[in-house]
Amino acid sequence: PILLAALDGMLDPVLLTEVIVDSQGRAVDLMCLHANRAACAGEPLDQLLGRSVIDALPVNSPQALLAVCSDLTPGRSVDLDDQRFDPPGGGAPCWYDVRVVATAGSVSITWRDVTDRHVALDQLVAGEERFRLLAENISDLVYFADADGVATWVAPTVLTSLGWQVDELVGTVITDLVHPDDWDVAAAIREVSSTGDDVLALRPGAEHPVIARLRRRDGSYRWMSVTATRVHEHRSDRDSMVVGMRDVDELVAARILAERGKRDDLTGLVNRLSLMERMEQILRESRRTGDRHAVLYCDVDYFKEINDTYGHAIGDEVLRTIAARIRATVRERDVVARLGGDEFVVVLQGVRGAADAEAVAGKIRVAMSVPLMVDGLDLARSFSIGVAMVRPDSTPDRVLRDADAALYEAKEAGRDRIITHRVAGHPD
Repeated sequence: PILLAALDGMLDPVLLTEVIVDSQGRAVDLMCLHANRAACAGEPLDQLLGRSVIDALPVNSPQALLAVCSDLTPGRSVDLDDQRFDPPGGGAPCWYDVRVVATAGSVSITWRDVTDRHVALDQLVAGEERFRLLAENISDLVYFADADGVATWVAPTVLTSLGWQVDELVGTVITDLVHPDDWDVAAAIREVSSTGDDVLALRPGAEHPVIARLRRRDGSYRWMSVTATRVHEHRSDRDSMVVGMRDVDELVAARILAERGKRDDLTGLVNRLSLMERMEQILRESRRTGDRHAVLYCDVDYFKEINDTYGHAIGDEVLRTIAARIRATVRERDVVARLGGDEFVVVLQGVRGAADAEAVAGKIRVAMSVPLMVDGLDLARSFSIGVAMVRPDSTPDRVLRDADAALYEAKEAGRDRIITHRVAGHPD
């Protein structure tokens, strides 16, 4: 009674069966000797006793089960894992782990429903297959790295994007391929790996994602946009990192080309086209906010003498130095442009009045008075500057004409001086 009560208390079905053999001693059927409550599945036990149960057992092949029973000796057991069972009358298939144990004159059969585990495993395998197909076919370069930054998995797209074979990069620190001038990007990726803290520029979907040059296998470099995220590895006490890189080389090249079209080739300052675009924007903004701005029209006194005496190469070096000095004298938000020759324009944003503009013009003149040495020659030159205030009804052309008119007055008055254009009815 105690043993029977214990069997009935088990959650897994248990059948004690008699093995029916043929004249050659091979098992041909299993007859029920006893069944616990779970095996009865709601039927009375007396309806199972003495009946064949071979076709009701949850196994892939009843014949294979009978073959197992034929070979078993008392005390031995065999586990049959992941046995698919299709219920009579249809319905979703189920999977069971089955254990067969031989005893003296009988065989005990126990099974456990592992359908949930099997379905979950199938879903996991399917998910991994989808991930593999996605990772192998996306155009982006994706790789996983451990906490030390060593690549543990690299998408095959690395071959088309950078020319490397996967096995050449697995086990290496891929950030070592970052161009030395872009090392701050590699440092940011490693910061994600070591601290897990968000790095704004590396957040997926950032408005201005970080870009860096990565070395291709042939030694050339490609511009790539970069994101990095720290992830926790399942069954591991260490975190890893997933890094995504997208080839933006053509976009960067187009941006550089477009930027060059707005820059003066000699000095790197904005050119006339870009100056006019920026002034349009500044004037529109000033009408809305009421902020005041000024324009300085600057010209190097007697610059033609430098070109005539020392040649254009020396003259070009003088212009580059002058451009750098002007840029260093004004604020970052101020616009500095070269219109051609020795003419420079500075747009001062957010000034209180003409006095502020004249003070900045004075600083530029002082910067120009510092000895300017080129090839051992002292080529310092004075500066004439015309100042014009931007007014509510100003246009870029008009305010430039006003500043140019003031510059002409400065040169007519003897050069090396600052003249401010005055408008009747305006204090400055």
